[in-house]
Amino acid sequence: MLMTSIKWQRDINGQLSDLLYDAQQNITAAYSLAGLSFLYGIFHSLGPGHGKMIVTTYLATNPAKIKASLIMTVVSAFVQAVVAITLVSILLVFFKSSMRQVNDAADQFISYSFMAMLLLGVIVIYRSLKQAWQLRSAQRHHHHDHGDDCGCGHKHFANADEINNATSLREYMVIVFSIGIRPCTGAILVLLFANMVGLYWLGVISAILMAVGTALTTSGIALLTLSGKKIVSRYLATNQRQRTMTSIIVKLIGGILLVLLGLLLLNGHSYGMSPVL
Repeated sequence: MLMTSIKWQRDINGQLSDLLYDAQQNITAAYSLAGLSFLYGIFHSLGPGHGKMIVTTYLATNPAKIKASLIMTVVSAFVQAVVAITLVSILLVFFKSSMRQVNDAADQFISYSFMAMLLLGVIVIYRSLKQAWQLRSAQRHHHHDHGDDCGCGHKHFANADEINNATSLREYMVIVFSIGIRPCTGAILVLLFANMVGLYWLGVISAILMAVGTALTTSGIALLTLSGKKIVSRYLATNQRQRTMTSIIVKLIGGILLVLLGLLLLNGHSYGMSPVL
């Protein structure tokens, strides 16, 4: 399915270029361009990419609410489009850059996105270790033998709900940055070609519609990830203390995965092995 998605993306890229050329003579071709741009965003999201890695890894291993997760994926998709439009616009309008220079600049932004992914992993690891230390300290402090609901009037350790609420806005911001800072390659190509044929405004609309398609698909992936995690959690520990410790361990594993993926992608990118995104 992934290889088919990549092939579709390449075919759509060619058709987008043809439609932009046709729009010079017949503006009604813009309607077909709009629909195809939306489809490109959908197929682009189905293919492999570090954005999907970040979303699925983080949501599968960290506490997250549905509403916040959907907002995060939608904002990330539109930030990608805004970054692509801003980057190309500044380089073409103010610096009169060539296509190679635009591509080189976009390539640099890709490195930034991988660095942000690495940073996110470090933050998640730090928070999970901090929570584990707090849990251990609380258990050591309350060394007397009580149950989870002993009725003694004070808490012995943070419960799972408190850990769920501990997810900070900072982590969401890093996720949005790590995904959004990498400009969409399809949007850049469309913007460059639209500028060549004198229809740059149409390229901007196309890039935005790509973001809509991307947001739709990534939101679906986020919902599937959260649903799967909810099902799995039902079969895990039911004791409050076990739930809390399991939540911390899973979160730590997620952070380690993000760090490893960030290092792998950053190292591969430095050798010119840019992944298909």
